[in-house]
Amino acid sequence: MQFQDLLLILESKTGHLPKRSDSGFSSRCPAHDDKNPSLSISDSQGKILLNCFSGCSIENICASLDIEVSDLFAKPVEEQKTKRTVYSYTDETGKELYRKIRIEPGFNGQTKSFYSELTDDNGTIVKSLGSCRKVLYRLPELLQAISENTPVFLVEGEKDVENLRAYNLQATNALDSLKWTDEFTEVLKEADVIILYDKDQTGLKRKDNLCKNLYKRVKRLRVVDLPGLEYQESHGADISDWLSMGHTTAELMDLVSKTPDYTPPNPKGKVTSVNLTAFLNMELPKAEMLLSPILPKQGIVLIYAKPGVGKTHVALGIAYAIATGGAFLKWSAPTPKKVLYIDGEMPGNAMQERLRRISVSTDLKLPTEDYLTLITQDLQNGPMPDLSTKEGRDSIEEHIEKSDLIIIDNISTLFRTGVENEAESWQPIQNWALDLRRRGKSILFVHHAGKGGQQRGTSKKEDVLDTIILLKRPENYRSDQGAQFVVEFDKTRHFAGDDAQSFQVQLREADDGLWHWDIIEASIDNETTTVADLLNSHHTIDAIVKKTGLTKSQVETRKKKAKAQNLLD
Repeated sequence: MQFQDLLLILESKTGHLPKRSDSGFSSRCPAHDDKNPSLSISDSQGKILLNCFSGCSIENICASLDIEVSDLFAKPVEEQKTKRTVYSYTDETGKELYRKIRIEPGFNGQTKSFYSELTDDNGTIVKSLGSCRKVLYRLPELLQAISENTPVFLVEGEKDVENLRAYNLQATNALDSLKWTDEFTEVLKEADVIILYDKDQTGLKRKDNLCKNLYKRVKRLRVVDLPGLEYQESHGADISDWLSMGHTTAELMDLVSKTPDYTPPNPKGKVTSVNLTAFLNMELPKAEMLLSPILPKQGIVLIYAKPGVGKTHVALGIAYAIATGGAFLKWSAPTPKKVLYIDGEMPGNAMQERLRRISVSTDLKLPTEDYLTLITQDLQNGPMPDLSTKEGRDSIEEHIEKSDLIIIDNISTLFRTGVENEAESWQPIQNWALDLRRRGKSILFVHHAGKGGQQRGTSKKEDVLDTIILLKRPENYRSDQGAQFVVEFDKTRHFAGDDAQSFQVQLREADDGLWHWDIIEASIDNETTTVADLLNSHHTIDAIVKKTGLTKSQVETRKKKAKAQNLLD
């Protein structure tokens, strides 16, 4: 992308002309509600440098501009024919107020790019809309449709509007998909509105925003889920893609006829039910993995061990793998995800040294900015928040909101209120974890083992956990062997077979000073053998729990292992 192209996009998106500064230009940041220019833009040897002094990441800034991070780096300019489409926004009488320009292909290899402009009273083309009145697209046709009681599709882009109009369907959209005004709502108050949303993160936010603004303020409101469209983080499929897949407007109108009027989700305290037919027809998100196979999206996982075994080593390895889309031990992350690591125990310099060693020892590159964020004791002006309390949880909410995975290291130091052995003390923590799950977050708890080797405190923790991992010293372990332990699975909700087998690992420092994790051997642990022997002797699960001191879920997990290892008669 050329530097001037970026300035043009910034002016179009923010409504303010970037101003020259000593180092380049300054502009209002499009990634947050910026009242004063906080974004610095400069050109350095073919690279466009962006820096928001309010802390917005490069990824968020580029996403707000509808460009990729790679667009900031100069590439050879190729001769290609450019298609320029003009979408004219007019007032009720048809007088043009401003235009949105679509360019295909877009800047520097993008499939499309957009900017807005208007012609002022002097006939000058201005690349900023400023305080110009904003209206819904094709306003005269929209008003006519409403007066005739014709249903109106509310879509994300002008191209979608035109494609629907080609099938004699009435549609409209707003210039900025995430900005909605009371004037727009007033226009639609007598309309039968049908929301079609893009299957991506912005599309979901837009849908929620429209429902919030239009519910009980328009004549009728429905939200149609288009079957067969796959969700993706950005540039998700839309109604135009759905029609191009071979679907027809007859199918669309059939979906509309079967879609009930929109009602907001039940407030907390109310329970939602659904009949089997509706449930089976729901378009639910497909299962995703943050770290396959042990940590699913919206998963809750517990790692526990006695002090000094290596819990934090493993938790940091998992954090780094997920933040970079890499691998750790036998597990791999399909794509990078944002990780928030909250540590309540280790000194900051020790944490820094471990992460430095991980970053130079792995074949992976450093995580993208903001993909691995840390909260540690030494960086605070006071004590770490007590996450047992609402006040403590609220204090980290702004960091939680930005993250896909939250790692709590550890339960004892970060949840300090209540009695550890009491189930009632765990209940608010469990409720918080389940609420994070509903919001699409995953949680990894790090915990201590008690003297008997079981996870410390109430066994109620196990109820909602997807995976429970025990780290324990191998037999005949010597202290000079360093971080060496057996990885065992006490609970495996989403995987079985070889993936659920125990294995032994050792952290080794090579001659070059780099860290390496060696998987020494797979092992059949003594507890699995014991459970197998008891089952073969016709003991019940409850009897085995009493005899061994294991929890019911641990016995069930060892039963699965014994079956996979052909230890059962």
